[in-house]
Amino acid sequence: MIEQQRIQRLEAISTDYSELPRRVLFVLGSGQSPAVDVFEEAAKQRFTTIEPQLLNELARGQRRSITISTPAQMIPEIVRSLATVNVAIYQVVLLEGDDEQPPVAADSMTAVD
Repeated sequence: MIEQQRIQRLEAISTDYSELPRRVLFVLGSGQSPAVDVFEEAAKQRFTTIEPQLLNELARGQRRSITISTPAQMIPEIVRSLATVNVAIYQVVLLEGDDEQPPVAADSMTAVD
């Protein structure tokens, strides 16, 4: 039952349109230029942060994973951008925030009589 509840919380993240940053781990097949370019672009977005040291290690090929802090709705954008430049993505793991309930979107609220 606990596993099902966690799955439901994780599924609910797809409806989180807030700017609440979440820590996310990306495990990649390669850590050089195309991936670095994608993450540098992502870092320009509001509420997205990446430690410069991790980005430098990725650029030098010293690592194949990177953790970032970004709103949930940026995750698919980053995945799409990585795929566009042929960077293999082996895992995307939510490190923080899967135990939080995302804010309810205004259009999903219903009136109660």
